[in-house]
Amino acid sequence: MSDNTAVLAGYTRELIVQGCYQDLHIFVKPNADLDGTFKAYDADECDWITINGWMISDIEEVQS
Repeated sequence: MSDNTAVLAGYTRELIVQGCYQDLHIFVKPNADLDGTFKAYDADECDWITINGWMISDIEEVQS
């Protein structure tokens, strides 16, 4: 899979999230509730993941 897979599925909001001693480069849906549990596409591992938003310490929007 590629990042294009996520974009075509509607996951167009690109973020860098930090939490639990790890940084993740992800794509989420534009209206994703980042405080709850949400589905995301991990751009580094090219796979779908589920994230618990309460474990995130910092969120950065990626500007294109």
